[in-house]
Amino acid sequence: MAEKAEEEKAPSSSENLTCPLCLDIFDEATILTSCGHTFCRKCLKNYDLSQQDLDHMICPLCRNTTKLSANRVDDFLTNVTVNGLVDDYHAKCGGMNAVLEMRPKCTACKFQRDAVSFCKTCNFYMCTNCDCSHEQSHFEGHEIVSIQDIINGKVSVVHPSEKCCIHKQENKDMFCEECKVHVCFKCVIVGHQNHKIKNQTDFEQELRLKVNDLVERCATMKSELEKNIQNVEVQRHEVYTAVQRLLDDVGQAYSIKAKKLEENHRNLIERINAVKRSFDDDLNVLKSNDLKRIKIICSTITLVDNDRLGHLETDSLSAHTLLCEELDAMLKKATDHTSAAAVTKKAQEKRFKPADDTRLDLGSITESTTGHDSAAAITKKAQKKTSKPADGTHLGFGSISESDPKLQVIQCVDLREQMWGMTPYSDASVAIVYGAIHGRYAYQQVAKKHTCFLPMDPGNQPST
Repeated sequence: MAEKAEEEKAPSSSENLTCPLCLDIFDEATILTSCGHTFCRKCLKNYDLSQQDLDHMICPLCRNTTKLSANRVDDFLTNVTVNGLVDDYHAKCGGMNAVLEMRPKCTACKFQRDAVSFCKTCNFYMCTNCDCSHEQSHFEGHEIVSIQDIINGKVSVVHPSEKCCIHKQENKDMFCEECKVHVCFKCVIVGHQNHKIKNQTDFEQELRLKVNDLVERCATMKSELEKNIQNVEVQRHEVYTAVQRLLDDVGQAYSIKAKKLEENHRNLIERINAVKRSFDDDLNVLKSNDLKRIKIICSTITLVDNDRLGHLETDSLSAHTLLCEELDAMLKKATDHTSAAAVTKKAQEKRFKPADDTRLDLGSITESTTGHDSAAAITKKAQKKTSKPADGTHLGFGSISESDPKLQVIQCVDLREQMWGMTPYSDASVAIVYGAIHGRYAYQQVAKKHTCFLPMDPGNQPST
């Protein structure tokens, strides 16, 4: 009796070894640590494909979340206990092949003969006699499949009616929506009174309609996404075209700026060379003047200093005296020791003033503001990006200038009253204009430190 009880227990124990996702016996049972629910590892991997953007997995049963590592489902723990029970179940049933090859018994009659076919319409396994009687006109149109095709896997039987574990002879052909379990007719009377009960066929048809709708919508969405992927690639080409245009604009701006920089560099070099030549000419003039004086002095002293000074008389003495006077005057003339130094100082005061670093920009990339991130919007955004060249005046190495003059306060004055304005009067003075006095006070700078009053044309308003 113990062996018989064990044999009866083994098949029914498969109900507790079924994966909630694939409704088949667990294959490498894997546990979710957050809630303890168990699923096939391959089922969890397929489920994870729909949540690739999440760093956690939501349990399909209780909605609790389990943290995912870098390897995602591969790092989940195996449920050793459940896998052991699955192995025991397979062993008691004679292995998986034995289970698949077990021929079911006829459920259309009470004789429990080996079934040779299955009617998908009636949801019955049928022996030879029942199969023959099923061919009568009353059952015309029913879909009947061979048991051998089911065993070979050519035909799948979806949810055949199972016997009630309480009422052994009754099929579980009802579904209780409140308890969410399949029950037989007697179970409905005993334990599911006032519950919302559905016929198994209606329940399955309702689910099938929902699934078919999802399948159709999935196919539509898949087609739409594939078209959108093609559109994304088209937009990518447009983006690359727009970016290449930016690169071309920047390259063109660089060529123009580089050309102007080269021209500016060349002009600066030419100007520096011109300054050098100018200073060189000034120094050559000073040198030439001194050489001329040396030549004159040498030639004059040669005429004055001779061995016949004692024989000079009349005209020769007058000429000698004149030469001596001219030579004496020439020797009394001071040597110009400052002009050359002045030229040097002037050269040293020349300064190169570099242009500001910010004035060497090629330009900037601008865009219009948009709040869309679609492929077309990205393309439009890329096409709106433009290269804005910097102003042409903002280009140059710098300039050559004199050293900055030092500010010198030469006179402080008290204003007579509210002035009308101030304006340059000359290179060395400014004019301050008053409203009540018909004139201007000119304050001169540096060398001339006096004040003069300049009369104005009479009138109601001052003029400058």
